[in-house]
Amino acid sequence: MTQKATVVPLPSKTSIIEPATVTGTCDPQGFVPVSYQGESVQHARMAVHPRPVLAAGDEVLTMKDGRGAIYIVGILSCKSEVEEPSRKIQLSDGTTVRIDRSGVDESLKLYSRTNELLIDYRSRTGTMTIKAVSGDMAFSAPNGSIAFHSGKEIDLNAGHVAVNAETDLRIGVQDAGGSSGPALSMRNRKMELTAPVFDLTAQRAQLFLQETRIAGKKLLGRIGSVQFVASKIESAADTVMARARNVYRTISELSQLKAGRQRTLVEGTSHTKAQKTIMKSETDFKVKAEKIHLG
Repeated sequence: MTQKATVVPLPSKTSIIEPATVTGTCDPQGFVPVSYQGESVQHARMAVHPRPVLAAGDEVLTMKDGRGAIYIVGILSCKSEVEEPSRKIQLSDGTTVRIDRSGVDESLKLYSRTNELLIDYRSRTGTMTIKAVSGDMAFSAPNGSIAFHSGKEIDLNAGHVAVNAETDLRIGVQDAGGSSGPALSMRNRKMELTAPVFDLTAQRAQLFLQETRIAGKKLLGRIGSVQFVASKIESAADTVMARARNVYRTISELSQLKAGRQRTLVEGTSHTKAQKTIMKSETDFKVKAEKIHLG
Protein backbone atom coordinates (compact mmCIF):
# COMPACT_ATOMS: atom_id res chain seq x y z
CA MET A 1 0.00 0.00 0.00
CA THR A 2 1.46 3.34 -1.03
CA GLN A 3 1.68 6.02 1.66
CA LYS A 4 1.67 9.71 0.96
CA ALA A 5 4.47 11.84 2.36
CA THR A 6 3.75 15.02 4.23
CA VAL A 7 5.56 18.00 2.78
CA VAL A 8 6.77 20.52 5.36
CA PRO A 9 7.61 23.90 3.82
CA LEU A 10 11.06 25.25 4.74
CA PRO A 11 11.40 28.71 6.17
CA SER A 12 11.98 31.45 3.74
CA LYS A 13 15.50 32.07 5.08
CA THR A 14 18.36 30.10 3.54
CA SER A 15 19.96 27.31 5.60
CA ILE A 16 23.61 27.82 6.62
CA ILE A 17 26.09 24.92 6.54
CA GLU A 18 29.43 25.47 8.29
CA PRO A 19 31.95 23.56 10.48
CA ALA A 20 31.91 23.73 14.27
CA THR A 21 33.95 22.37 17.16
CA VAL A 22 32.43 20.07 19.78
CA THR A 23 32.97 21.39 23.32
CA GLY A 24 31.39 18.59 25.36
CA THR A 25 29.46 15.36 25.30
CA CYS A 26 25.91 14.64 24.20
CA ASP A 27 23.26 15.32 26.87
CA PRO A 28 20.25 13.04 27.59
CA GLN A 29 18.04 15.10 25.24
CA GLY A 30 20.36 14.40 22.31
CA PHE A 31 21.97 17.83 22.03
CA VAL A 32 25.73 18.35 21.62
CA PRO A 33 27.43 21.62 22.67
CA VAL A 34 29.35 23.20 19.78
CA SER A 35 31.20 26.42 19.17
CA TYR A 36 31.89 28.43 16.00
CA GLN A 37 35.41 29.86 15.90
CA GLY A 38 35.61 30.47 19.63
CA GLU A 39 32.17 32.08 19.91
CA SER A 40 29.65 31.28 22.62
CA VAL A 41 28.58 27.64 22.97
CA GLN A 42 25.39 26.59 21.21
CA HIS A 43 23.55 23.29 21.23
CA ALA A 44 23.12 21.22 18.08
CA ARG A 45 20.91 18.22 17.53
CA MET A 46 22.49 15.05 16.15
CA ALA A 47 21.22 14.23 12.64
CA VAL A 48 23.75 11.50 11.81
CA HIS A 49 22.93 7.80 11.94
CA PRO A 50 24.37 5.68 13.41
CA ARG A 51 24.98 8.22 16.09
CA PRO A 52 28.77 8.55 16.73
CA VAL A 53 30.37 9.14 20.13
CA LEU A 54 31.74 12.66 20.09
CA ALA A 55 34.19 14.23 22.48
CA ALA A 56 35.45 17.73 23.09
CA GLY A 57 37.71 18.83 20.26
CA ASP A 58 35.99 16.89 17.46
CA GLU A 59 35.11 18.88 14.34
CA VAL A 60 31.62 18.46 12.87
CA LEU A 61 29.60 19.89 9.98
CA THR A 62 26.45 21.72 11.10
CA MET A 63 23.40 23.08 9.36
CA LYS A 64 21.42 25.97 10.76
CA ASP A 65 17.90 26.37 9.42
CA GLY A 66 15.90 29.56 9.03
CA ARG A 67 14.45 29.23 12.53
CA GLY A 68 17.89 29.11 14.13
CA ALA A 69 17.87 25.37 14.98
CA ILE A 70 21.29 23.72 14.55
CA TYR A 71 21.76 20.13 13.33
CA ILE A 72 24.94 18.05 13.07
CA VAL A 73 24.86 16.55 9.57
CA GLY A 74 28.43 15.25 9.23
CA ILE A 75 31.70 14.43 10.98
CA LEU A 76 34.82 16.21 9.74
CA SER A 77 37.41 14.91 12.20
CA CYS A 78 37.09 12.72 15.28
CA LYS A 79 39.85 12.14 17.79
CA SER A 80 38.72 8.58 18.36
CA GLU A 81 39.51 7.83 14.69
CA VAL A 82 43.15 8.88 15.10
CA GLU A 83 45.34 6.44 16.97
CA GLU A 84 46.98 8.42 19.71
CA PRO A 85 50.49 7.35 20.74
CA SER A 86 49.52 7.82 24.38
CA ARG A 87 46.12 7.75 26.03
CA LYS A 88 45.18 8.55 29.60
CA ILE A 89 42.05 7.58 31.52
CA GLN A 90 41.55 9.13 34.94
CA LEU A 91 39.11 8.15 37.69
CA SER A 92 37.42 10.50 40.09
CA ASP A 93 39.91 9.75 42.91
CA GLY A 94 42.93 10.55 40.72
CA THR A 95 43.85 6.99 39.74
CA THR A 96 44.95 6.91 36.10
CA VAL A 97 45.44 4.32 33.37
CA ARG A 98 47.89 5.15 30.61
CA ILE A 99 48.15 3.31 27.30
CA ASP A 100 51.42 3.97 25.49
CA ARG A 101 51.82 2.97 21.82
CA SER A 102 54.82 5.15 21.03
CA GLY A 103 57.47 2.41 21.30
CA VAL A 104 57.88 -1.07 19.90
CA ASP A 105 56.63 -2.61 23.13
CA GLU A 106 53.16 -1.18 23.82
CA SER A 107 52.34 -0.81 27.48
CA LEU A 108 49.41 -0.36 29.81
CA LYS A 109 50.22 1.26 33.15
CA LEU A 110 48.08 1.89 36.21
CA TYR A 111 49.08 4.78 38.48
CA SER A 112 47.77 5.65 41.93
CA ARG A 113 46.35 9.03 42.83
CA THR A 114 49.85 10.01 44.02
CA ASN A 115 51.27 9.08 40.57
CA GLU A 116 52.97 5.88 41.78
CA LEU A 117 53.21 3.03 39.28
CA LEU A 118 51.05 0.08 40.43
CA ILE A 119 50.73 -2.19 37.36
CA ASP A 120 52.96 -2.26 34.29
CA TYR A 121 51.95 -4.56 31.40
CA ARG A 122 54.09 -4.97 28.27
CA SER A 123 52.32 -6.37 25.20
CA ARG A 124 55.37 -7.53 23.23
CA THR A 125 56.98 -9.55 26.02
CA GLY A 126 53.72 -10.37 27.80
CA THR A 127 55.20 -9.43 31.17
CA MET A 128 53.22 -7.78 33.94
CA THR A 129 54.72 -6.12 37.01
CA ILE A 130 52.70 -5.30 40.13
CA LYS A 131 54.23 -2.78 42.52
CA ALA A 132 53.43 -1.30 45.91
CA VAL A 133 56.00 1.48 46.18
CA SER A 134 54.92 3.25 49.36
CA GLY A 135 52.58 0.69 50.93
CA ASP A 136 51.98 -2.98 51.59
CA MET A 137 50.55 -5.63 49.29
CA ALA A 138 48.24 -8.36 50.59
CA PHE A 139 46.60 -11.39 48.96
CA SER A 140 43.57 -12.50 50.95
CA ALA A 141 41.05 -15.30 50.43
CA PRO A 142 39.19 -15.77 53.75
CA ASN A 143 36.84 -18.42 52.34
CA GLY A 144 38.97 -19.85 49.53
CA SER A 145 42.43 -20.80 48.35
CA ILE A 146 45.27 -18.91 46.70
CA ALA A 147 47.37 -20.63 44.02
CA PHE A 148 50.47 -19.46 42.19
CA HIS A 149 51.26 -21.27 38.94
CA SER A 150 54.32 -20.65 36.80
CA GLY A 151 55.62 -22.47 33.77
CA LYS A 152 59.20 -21.51 34.60
CA GLU A 153 60.37 -20.07 37.91
CA ILE A 154 59.08 -18.30 41.02
CA ASP A 155 61.60 -16.09 42.83
CA LEU A 156 61.13 -14.68 46.34
CA ASN A 157 63.57 -11.93 47.36
CA ALA A 158 63.12 -9.96 50.57
CA GLY A 159 64.94 -8.86 53.68
CA HIS A 160 62.73 -11.18 55.76
CA VAL A 161 60.54 -14.06 54.56
CA ALA A 162 58.11 -15.80 56.94
CA VAL A 163 55.98 -18.83 56.07
CA ASN A 164 53.45 -19.92 58.69
CA ALA A 165 50.80 -22.64 58.59
CA GLU A 166 48.21 -23.64 61.18
CA THR A 167 48.30 -27.38 60.47
CA ASP A 168 50.57 -28.59 57.65
CA LEU A 169 53.44 -27.14 55.65
CA ARG A 170 54.97 -29.10 52.80
CA ILE A 171 57.67 -28.23 50.28
CA GLY A 172 58.33 -30.81 47.58
CA VAL A 173 59.82 -31.34 44.15
CA GLN A 174 58.38 -33.51 41.38
CA ASP A 175 60.16 -34.66 38.25
CA ALA A 176 58.81 -34.31 34.72
CA GLY A 177 56.99 -37.64 35.02
CA GLY A 178 55.13 -36.56 38.17
CA SER A 179 57.10 -38.80 40.56
CA SER A 180 57.77 -37.41 44.01
CA GLY A 181 61.29 -36.22 44.74
CA PRO A 182 62.76 -34.47 47.78
CA ALA A 183 60.13 -33.21 50.23
CA LEU A 184 60.05 -31.33 53.51
CA SER A 185 56.92 -31.85 55.58
CA MET A 186 56.05 -30.11 58.87
CA ARG A 187 52.98 -31.22 60.72
CA ASN A 188 52.08 -30.17 64.27
CA ARG A 189 55.18 -31.16 66.33
CA LYS A 190 56.85 -33.32 63.69
CA MET A 191 59.11 -32.51 60.75
CA GLU A 192 60.06 -35.00 58.03
CA LEU A 193 62.69 -34.65 55.32
CA THR A 194 62.81 -37.26 52.57
CA ALA A 195 65.14 -37.28 49.58
CA PRO A 196 66.92 -39.81 47.34
CA VAL A 197 70.18 -37.90 47.94
CA PHE A 198 70.83 -35.46 50.78
CA ASP A 199 73.90 -33.17 50.79
CA LEU A 200 74.72 -30.74 53.59
CA THR A 201 77.61 -28.29 53.23
CA ALA A 202 78.51 -25.66 55.82
CA GLN A 203 81.52 -23.91 57.31
CA ARG A 204 80.19 -24.54 60.81
CA ALA A 205 77.23 -26.50 62.18
CA GLN A 206 75.73 -26.98 65.66
CA LEU A 207 73.18 -29.63 66.56
CA PHE A 208 71.41 -29.80 69.94
CA LEU A 209 69.16 -32.82 70.49
CA GLN A 210 67.59 -34.39 73.58
CA GLU A 211 67.54 -37.83 71.96
CA THR A 212 69.01 -39.02 68.67
CA ARG A 213 68.38 -42.22 66.74
CA ILE A 214 70.25 -43.11 63.55
CA ALA A 215 69.43 -46.19 61.49
CA GLY A 216 70.88 -47.26 58.17
CA LYS A 217 72.71 -49.93 56.24
CA LYS A 218 76.10 -48.28 55.88
CA LEU A 219 77.93 -45.32 57.41
CA LEU A 220 81.04 -43.83 55.80
CA GLY A 221 82.91 -40.85 57.22
CA ARG A 222 86.13 -38.98 56.48
CA ILE A 223 87.01 -36.37 59.09
CA GLY A 224 90.28 -34.60 59.78
CA SER A 225 89.87 -34.36 63.56
CA VAL A 226 87.28 -35.72 65.98
CA GLN A 227 86.66 -34.66 69.58
CA PHE A 228 83.95 -36.53 71.43
CA VAL A 229 82.88 -36.05 75.06
CA ALA A 230 80.27 -38.32 76.66
CA SER A 231 79.29 -39.51 80.12
CA LYS A 232 78.74 -43.07 78.92
CA ILE A 233 79.26 -44.86 75.62
CA GLU A 234 77.67 -48.21 74.81
CA SER A 235 78.16 -50.00 71.50
CA ALA A 236 77.24 -53.43 70.17
CA ALA A 237 78.56 -55.04 66.98
CA ASP A 238 79.23 -58.45 65.50
CA THR A 239 82.70 -57.46 64.31
CA VAL A 240 84.78 -54.40 65.09
CA MET A 241 87.84 -53.66 62.94
CA ALA A 242 90.06 -50.63 63.55
CA ARG A 243 93.27 -49.47 61.86
CA ALA A 244 95.54 -46.72 63.10
CA ARG A 245 99.17 -45.63 62.98
CA ASN A 246 99.31 -44.77 66.69
CA VAL A 247 96.78 -45.31 69.46
CA TYR A 248 97.05 -43.50 72.80
CA ARG A 249 94.60 -44.16 75.61
CA THR A 250 94.62 -42.65 79.10
CA ILE A 251 92.39 -44.26 81.73
CA SER A 252 92.40 -42.82 85.24
CA GLU A 253 90.81 -45.83 86.98
CA LEU A 254 89.89 -49.26 85.60
CA SER A 255 90.43 -50.75 82.13
CA GLN A 256 88.82 -54.18 81.80
CA LEU A 257 88.63 -56.58 78.87
CA LYS A 258 86.40 -59.66 78.96
CA ALA A 259 86.75 -62.02 76.01
CA GLY A 260 86.31 -65.65 75.07
CA ARG A 261 89.82 -65.67 73.64
CA GLN A 262 92.56 -63.08 73.37
CA ARG A 263 95.51 -62.92 71.05
CA THR A 264 98.03 -60.13 70.78
CA LEU A 265 100.49 -59.96 67.87
CA VAL A 266 103.37 -57.48 68.12
CA GLU A 267 105.95 -57.23 65.36
CA GLY A 268 108.44 -55.25 67.45
CA THR A 269 108.83 -54.93 71.21
CA SER A 270 106.02 -55.51 73.70
CA HIS A 271 106.62 -53.46 76.82
CA THR A 272 104.50 -53.70 79.99
CA LYS A 273 105.28 -51.62 83.05
CA ALA A 274 103.33 -51.54 86.31
CA GLN A 275 103.85 -50.92 90.00
CA LYS A 276 102.60 -54.44 90.68
CA THR A 277 101.89 -57.25 88.21
CA ILE A 278 99.80 -60.36 88.82
CA MET A 279 99.39 -63.01 86.15
CA LYS A 280 97.20 -65.98 86.99
CA SER A 281 96.27 -69.06 84.99
CA GLU A 282 93.88 -71.79 86.16
CA THR A 283 95.57 -74.65 84.22
CA ASP A 284 98.76 -74.01 82.27
CA PHE A 285 101.13 -71.05 82.04
CA LYS A 286 103.74 -71.23 79.31
CA VAL A 287 106.66 -68.94 78.63
CA LYS A 288 108.74 -69.68 75.53
CA ALA A 289 111.69 -67.75 74.18
CA GLU A 290 115.33 -68.22 73.14
CA LYS A 291 116.43 -66.39 76.27
CA ILE A 292 114.53 -65.71 79.49
CA HIS A 293 115.94 -63.17 81.97
CA LEU A 294 114.59 -63.12 85.52
CA GLY A 295 115.62 -60.70 88.23
